[in-house]
Amino acid sequence: MTGMFNVLAGSNTLRTKAVDGRPARTMTIVLGLLFAALLAALPAFADDAFRRANGNEPDTLDPQKYELASEGVILRDMFEGLTSTDADYNVGPGQAESWEVSEDGLTWTFHLREGLKWSDGAPLTAGDFVAGMQREVDPATAAKMPDMSYKILNAREILEGKMVPADLGVSAPDERTVVVKVTSRSPLIPLIIGHTVLSPIPRHVIAKVGDAWVKPENMVTNGPYTLSAWEPSTEIRLKKNPNYREADQVTIEEVVYFPSDDQEMAMKRFRAGEIDLVNNIPAQKIAWAKAEVPDALMLTPVNQTRYLEFNHTLDKLKDVRVRKALALAIDRGTIAEKLMNGAVLAATGYIPSAIEGYKGATFDFEGQSQAQRIAAANALLAEAGYGPGNPLTIELRTMSDSWAKPVAAAIVAMWAQAGIKAQVLAAEGKVHYAALGQGQFEVALSGWFGSEDPETFMWLFQTGGGINKSHYSNPAFDAATAEAETTMDLPTRYARYAAAEKLLLDDVALVPIFWTVQASLIAPRIQNFHPTPRGLPRSRWATFGR
Repeated sequence: MTGMFNVLAGSNTLRTKAVDGRPARTMTIVLGLLFAALLAALPAFADDAFRRANGNEPDTLDPQKYELASEGVILRDMFEGLTSTDADYNVGPGQAESWEVSEDGLTWTFHLREGLKWSDGAPLTAGDFVAGMQREVDPATAAKMPDMSYKILNAREILEGKMVPADLGVSAPDERTVVVKVTSRSPLIPLIIGHTVLSPIPRHVIAKVGDAWVKPENMVTNGPYTLSAWEPSTEIRLKKNPNYREADQVTIEEVVYFPSDDQEMAMKRFRAGEIDLVNNIPAQKIAWAKAEVPDALMLTPVNQTRYLEFNHTLDKLKDVRVRKALALAIDRGTIAEKLMNGAVLAATGYIPSAIEGYKGATFDFEGQSQAQRIAAANALLAEAGYGPGNPLTIELRTMSDSWAKPVAAAIVAMWAQAGIKAQVLAAEGKVHYAALGQGQFEVALSGWFGSEDPETFMWLFQTGGGINKSHYSNPAFDAATAEAETTMDLPTRYARYAAAEKLLLDDVALVPIFWTVQASLIAPRIQNFHPTPRGLPRSRWATFGR
């Protein structure tokens, strides 16, 4: 094709011989049409944008109000915290160029870079960071991930209505200094303080338009990109922010996100050259990708657990015998190796094995045969009053992603072997997680993408936690995690978290299903961009590799 392209491109003066006495005619028009047809057959990268498939359609692009992973990926391109992450997703300086911590570990002082601006050119100051953090803990904001602020002094009390946002332990003694007071010593403060929910907010814009500041026509950002268009269910388009602190190092001018619940369709668009990045391809397509597009395929174990979440407020699920029976009946190895074609790792515990150096806990029935587990499940159900004449019934909620529905169907079939009758209720991601947040579920397929530290996984099960959708509560677990959180020595910290994880599993607070191995397709034209165990880097690090 390339050779033909070159010949045609240079043939615009070619002429035909006279036919039947008619004069020769130039073939410019014909060749032009042929040239256009050839262009149409090539990958569709006319606007030179980085095109990314992105899972669920976002519900919001408000940094303090977001919840979905698909929202977080876009927001990390548009906003930057006091700290940020590099191309390998390691934490380092962001809008702050440096920081120091007091001897007791309770006061962190961040020093902003000189000359920071919002995308509209307005000065960005320390007060904007203070306002963003106060907005996150303001009950009126209704933040969906308030746990990210819990280490900041008075955050919990404000969220519970016992104090006001102005009482939060953050201050701006001058325009380039942010002081953060925390409740206890922790090695995670630089990681947490850079989280998107603690991003600064453009007070000068909010003063004019209020909550409408997140609309494309009003939105200003402080990250590498800013929002230029949002066509619901079609695309979200970002353009380079010329006022970003390192705009000269951002080489790709535009990033386009496409909602892609349908992984098969995302694959087709990738093969057609319409998309540069597919975050996760279906497990059954990995063999095809290895054979057909090996240069595009990347397999990366990541810090994500897919698990079953129980609604611990329901009487039948308050019985640990019932929860354990549901866990026993599930053959996680079969799901990982046969249903998911080895594209995931069967979860032997809650905390992913991708966290280097962490040796976690396991269920006490790990290693038993499926027949042994089914027999044990039947015995427990009988003790709890269930049997052939009174079967346990369960509604299993799941997201409608192409991988999730067959996993849910397999779990239902495995439960049936133990006499458990279950039905599946599937919905798109944002509807699914909204139902979980409102407590409208019995058992649900869920997931969590944490950091490189076990602490971020434990937040989901701490009593009263903002992201504890299961309403699980165990004082022994709370005490164990509280002790681990303030432990600075890494081996001791990990050992304490493993003990806390064992409490979760012994109590069957959840049922881990598998740990994710992210199977991504990245077009060879995209360089300097690769998945990490901690997630995908910001688009700012990508370059075109022509």
